[in-house]
Amino acid sequence: MARNMSEVHSSSASVKGSWGVGRFFFRVETTDRRIFDIYYDRAPSGSANRKGQWFLFRELVNNP
Repeated sequence: MARNMSEVHSSSASVKGSWGVGRFFFRVETTDRRIFDIYYDRAPSGSANRKGQWFLFRELVNNP
């Protein structure tokens, strides 16, 4: 956590995470067996969009 964060907020943030900080990664497989890595970025992209956004990170090759 940030060095300028108070101890109480730091302990809470280490459990829940800070608002707008972090990415959550997922690997998904489609019904036609294509595999993608996607992630949700919690950082806001501006005052008009205060929620995060989903991103397609990459498509993986599925070698049988």
